[in-house]
Amino acid sequence: MAAFAPRFPVPSLALVGIVSTLLALTLTTVISLSSMRDFKQRAAIVVVTNDVMNRIDDISALMTDAQSAVRGYVISGNETFLVPYRAAIDALPLQLAELNGLMDGKPEPLRELASLAALANESLAIGERVVQTRRSDAGGAMDLVTSGAGDEVQNRIRTQARRMIAAEQTLLAGREIAAAESASRASLLVALGALTGALISGAAFLLLRVENRKRRSADLALAGANSALMQRACQLENTNKELESFSYSVSHDLRIPLRAVSGYARMFEEDYGDRVDAEGLRLLAVIRDNSKRMGDLIDDLLAFSRFGRQAMQQERIDMRSLVDSAIRLVRRDGDDVTVHIEIGNLPRGVGDPALLQQVWVNLLSNAFKYSAMRAPPVIRIAGTDDATETVYSIADNGVGFDMQYYGKLFGVFQRLHSADAFPGTGVGLAIAQRIVTRHGGRIWAEAVVDQGATFYFALPKQEISP
Repeated sequence: MAAFAPRFPVPSLALVGIVSTLLALTLTTVISLSSMRDFKQRAAIVVVTNDVMNRIDDISALMTDAQSAVRGYVISGNETFLVPYRAAIDALPLQLAELNGLMDGKPEPLRELASLAALANESLAIGERVVQTRRSDAGGAMDLVTSGAGDEVQNRIRTQARRMIAAEQTLLAGREIAAAESASRASLLVALGALTGALISGAAFLLLRVENRKRRSADLALAGANSALMQRACQLENTNKELESFSYSVSHDLRIPLRAVSGYARMFEEDYGDRVDAEGLRLLAVIRDNSKRMGDLIDDLLAFSRFGRQAMQQERIDMRSLVDSAIRLVRRDGDDVTVHIEIGNLPRGVGDPALLQQVWVNLLSNAFKYSAMRAPPVIRIAGTDDATETVYSIADNGVGFDMQYYGKLFGVFQRLHSADAFPGTGVGLAIAQRIVTRHGGRIWAEAVVDQGATFYFALPKQEISP
């Protein structure tokens, strides 16, 4: 009797095993991606809910600042006290509109927001009535303040804000649970997929061992590469979560107590300033100045983090137009029209216009600041082209710096001059370096003490597809 030949020879069975493994991994990947998309959507909703609570809290704080500003004006008659009040009038409609957009058309939150808006506008109206009365009748304005009408509205605003935040916290708890469950499901599917793939790969491995030892080695190498790729993906995901958590902690957990410190110090000065001696008033001013400085540091740190993650839109740039725009921004912010600026040839470059404009703004701001005491301040801007890169420069006749400290120049929060002489946080150059580096370029500087400084940055030549 002839020997029975197997229907599928060993190589064919090995091929079936490989195909089965790929199909299982493909199916698992599709299901896992679907679960991850669901998880990301739920996580995005959680972020929106946190944003809604932050904005509600910001509106409540804005109204408190406005009321404090009006009280300060009534007590002192000094119009500068009204700056926060006028800022609140300008900012409130925008904040309400942004918050309205985050409500996603839900009836109940929109009704609660309408109530908060009505109370905020009522508070501003009371403030305006007090301000107008103070201009003609100081005693009448003080009577309006002490009548308690403004305090009653402020209490209603805080109550309404707490109620809205409590409702959002309830929603947040449910959404976080749903997001966690979605993440667990995604993890379980990935684990099951990995297990299924491992089992089928094991069977295929046994067949391939009979067929060819070389193929077994290739499979082992592929498995190792897949494992390293999964570990790298997990590390990147954890890093992104840590960055998001850090940004939220800085923007929310640190800003609120900082605002409270500054606000209560201002309220104490306004309400009890006539009972505190000169040293006490000086200490209050120190508290407020340092609160503002820490707020600036937090904002700059967030900007440094944001510019490192912001997506880049590469295009060919008219660098002269970009520089002109940056100069207008710096002059507007600094209200400085006395600086003499000379602009030479500026070749076109390739990069993200918004990010590179920030580089110019930061370098120009430094040039304006450190040459402000010269008579006259002079800034020279130029560019050169070669085969591999385009180099831009900005030179000033300011105070310069000692090149032995050059190593600290582009560090975060590193300063070569005192904050008393030249205000700032020491993040501008670090942001500029991060942006230029992301473009594949380089940035450096040369300086002489009391003779000025020149900053350079180079962008590589690139071709942009039409």
